[in-house]
Amino acid sequence: MLKRRLISAGIIIPSIIGILWLDHWLGTDGQVGRPGLILIPIMILTACLAALELVEMFFNVASQVNRKAIIVGTALMVLVMATPVLWRDYPPDCILGRFGFVFSGFVVAMVVTFLFEMLGYRVESNQPKGEVIDRLARSVLIFGYLAMFFGFLIPHRYLANNSIGILAIVLVFTTVKLSDATAYFAGKRFGTIKLAPQLSPGKTVQGAIGALIGGVVGALIVGFPVARLLFGIPFPQPIWWLVAFGVIVTLAGMMGDLAESLMKRDLATKDSSSWLPGLGGVLDIMDSLIFALPVSYIFWLIGK
Repeated sequence: MLKRRLISAGIIIPSIIGILWLDHWLGTDGQVGRPGLILIPIMILTACLAALELVEMFFNVASQVNRKAIIVGTALMVLVMATPVLWRDYPPDCILGRFGFVFSGFVVAMVVTFLFEMLGYRVESNQPKGEVIDRLARSVLIFGYLAMFFGFLIPHRYLANNSIGILAIVLVFTTVKLSDATAYFAGKRFGTIKLAPQLSPGKTVQGAIGALIGGVVGALIVGFPVARLLFGIPFPQPIWWLVAFGVIVTLAGMMGDLAESLMKRDLATKDSSSWLPGLGGVLDIMDSLIFALPVSYIFWLIGK
């Protein structure tokens, strides 16, 4: 299990670093000058894979979610959320603002779901009441859950300037994923007290303490050597901000991890899928980031 986890992580981490570096390079004025250009297709693909995993997780529930509606709605949702990348110089008087496109994308996804349900609706005498409502409700849950990730990831990319935007993404990813790693190893080595046995029997209080330490260390690593060595800029916030970021964002990440555990436990599912050996599926990688990204964005807004 550990060997497969390390192999998968060894493939995923360099890939993410390479994508972020390329996106930052293309976002410079000497190149295309449009931050997020590379991230958009990657995000659409990732969002659709995550949506499919949620559809499969809901497979054993009475009313089946419309797979085509979810894929089309998810792809359009992320595409609309990423609309600001179309402007090299975003118009300052845009009535929506960059964050308004996030809500607009969610609305588009809901409209798509209603449209698919209306086109496929048939009146049958033995049709249970509330089936359509049930499918719509779970479809909205899928869109809302994924919007917490992609809806806040995109605004991170447009914080201040090209370098700060990519640095903000590196910061939250490093903080959360290093906290996940230290939680895993601390729990394996020292774990004795269960943290949430009904939701995730493997999680321990000792693992949570390790996660907090790892999260703070990850934030400090990005704030000092990474900011200067990779991006050639000093980190724009003081050390106490980084420590607070590491603690609060790690706690949010732990909440996100438990939130997915709640859904998987309710649906009697161990992993969201088996695409990534040792790690599970796309959702199993994203889960802690889903709750962490909104908190991270608030931190950056407060720090302005």
